[in-house]
Amino acid sequence: MTTKSIFKATRVANADVSGWLEHHAVVVEDGLITAVEPASNLGSVEDSCDVYDLGDVSLLPGLVDAHCHMHCSATWDAQALALTENNQQLTIRATNNMRKAVLAGTTTIRDIGSKNEVAFQVRQMINNDHVPGPRLLLAGTPITITAGHCWFFGTEADTEAEVRTAIRTQVKLGANVIKMMATGGMFTPTANPRLPQYPVEVLKAAVEEAKRMNVPIVTHTLSAQGVKNVVEAGVDHLIHARWYDSDPTKGLNYDPETVKKMVDQEQWVDPTLGHALLGQEAKERGEEGPMDPHWAVSFKVVEEPEHIETLLKMHDAGIRFTSGLDMGMAYGTHDRSAANSWAYVEKLGFSEWKAINTATIGTAEALGLNKEIGSLQRGMIADMAAFDGDPAMNIRDLDRASTVVQSGKLLKLKNTVLV
Repeated sequence: MTTKSIFKATRVANADVSGWLEHHAVVVEDGLITAVEPASNLGSVEDSCDVYDLGDVSLLPGLVDAHCHMHCSATWDAQALALTENNQQLTIRATNNMRKAVLAGTTTIRDIGSKNEVAFQVRQMINNDHVPGPRLLLAGTPITITAGHCWFFGTEADTEAEVRTAIRTQVKLGANVIKMMATGGMFTPTANPRLPQYPVEVLKAAVEEAKRMNVPIVTHTLSAQGVKNVVEAGVDHLIHARWYDSDPTKGLNYDPETVKKMVDQEQWVDPTLGHALLGQEAKERGEEGPMDPHWAVSFKVVEEPEHIETLLKMHDAGIRFTSGLDMGMAYGTHDRSAANSWAYVEKLGFSEWKAINTATIGTAEALGLNKEIGSLQRGMIADMAAFDGDPAMNIRDLDRASTVVQSGKLLKLKNTVLV
């Protein structure tokens, strides 16, 4: 049976997600958008539809977030939780986190680091319509060296053969993307963020294996040498893309030639600024602030303005950024993906529309989904999120959505949850 709905709003994003269509309506049939037109044109068509007049809100495509850890608790105890809680407990948390995410307006999420026993089961439950949640692209467990970054919920693989086997196993389980830890990370004491975890030869083998199985590959990368290695290897996306020098007494070691190669190879970067912004705001409220620096960076702490400077250089050189909160990491609660957009405007100087575009059609393009989601136009999947106020005037109006539609299904209407 065909179902048809009409959603009216004072402001509706145009097809390019670059401006508003005033007093327009989005027509949805069987989960797809069939028309976007002035509300005054609908006339008698409304008589045969479910009509939702959302009022003075801003109707956007559902937000797209490229960086999530669904079973983490947005605190600094990610390692403790992974070691002390069983898979049933982690699955309950992940299910609740994904529900919060979609009800906040994030309708598509790429999870690039959660236990296999949790992530794939949660996606299946969402896809079978047993629990509400976003459309999920999954890496499952990240691939790391023995005792490497996130070893406590990762797959440890050291040699080229072990890495190839790990990639095949993840795809066999249903992975849409492969995540590798190319350098150490901040909250794993046994992993040095200033140093690579894999040589270029192993990374190239991983890229080759991922391409053979037709899945993209992304890498966590915090050091200058790590960035150079993954750029040479040809990974699809760089996560964080920081430039720590290998010498613990030094700061950053930015390399414009490597960035030029990144641009030529069209490699995307997820700078993960949103969760840092949320952490800073928590500290300002008097809550426990960011954790002490990892021992490898405590000798020479690099302040945020230096990292921002390198990101701006990368952006000005032509690097494209995705929207990724690093959901589940400290202060990055799963309902605050919009903080990515806040950070782009307030820290990098993006225009509001550029930040909104990045959080929707831009990141959809990075994920290879821009022909299905990310914009409101005929033939696209009906993923929509309405926000009170006008985020094109004040980016902080882009926060938790008041109305959410996913694949044409109404999940939340004017702040009333329906699922």
